[in-house]
Parts: sequence; C-alpha cells; structure tokens
Amino acid sequence: MLQTKIRDFTNDEEVRVLVRAFEEATILPSQFHHCAHIAVALTYLAEAPLDDATVRMRQMLQKFTQRHGVNVYHETVTRFWMKLLDHLATTHYRDMPLWRRINLIVERWIAADPIAAHYSRSVISSHAARESWIAPDRLPLPF
Repeated sequence: MLQTKIRDFTNDEEVRVLVRAFEEATILPSQFHHCAHIAVALTYLAEAPLDDATVRMRQMLQKFTQRHGVNVYHETVTRFWMKLLDHLATTHYRDMPLWRRINLIVERWIAADPIAAHYSRSVISSHAARESWIAPDRLPLPF
C-alpha cells in the first residue's frame, strides 16, 4: 500500500494522488483519517453539484470499505458532512485553489464535532441513521 499525503497539501496534484489512492483502495483504512475524507469530499464537490458529489462519495466509500473488508459506512454522517462541506466551500472558501480550501477547512473543522450539535448520540448511533438519512433531532441544519 502507498504512503499517501492526507493533509497539509501544497498543490492540487497532491490532492489528486489522495483521491486516486482512495478510489483504487491503495490507501489503508487506518491511513484514511477524517481529514482525508474531507479532502476527497471537497474534491468531489469541486467537480459536481452536491447531489452528484454525494452519490459519488457514497459509492466510493462503500467500494472502499468493501475492498478492505470493513463495514463502517454511515449514510447520515456522510450526507451531513457533504452538506456542511458544500456550504463551507460555496460560502466561505470559494475563490481559492482546491488544496488551499481543503487545508483551511481541515484546520478549522478537524477537531470540531458539528454532528453533536445537531444529533443526539442515540439517533446518530442508530442502525436507521447508518442505513439511511435521518434529519437532525437537536438542531436543524441551517443550510
């Protein structure tokens, strides 16, 4: 497996290498941290509208987890982050190269837990939330 850069990018080519490694499953799940998820999601959002990017992210995450024999896909978490990242990318981090947008969003959001503001633990950890989109039970999404 390749050792792939997953954050602190200096150009878009480094981002493309990560996306390729993810799509080809040549990066290990243990290396594919939350910041790498954010980088891939922002790449997909830069290439397509939210709905199409979300479908691609879902399909590629499911393919990745199947390839590595792990069953960790979570529909509500995926869609929540796609919606949040789309909002951030289009409202606060628009006019900049992709690699810079990724770095700034990761820096600001990697330690945050925005899901906890919108979902109770019981809802977000439920089987229903893992399998399909569940609307927030605490605070509605503002976007």
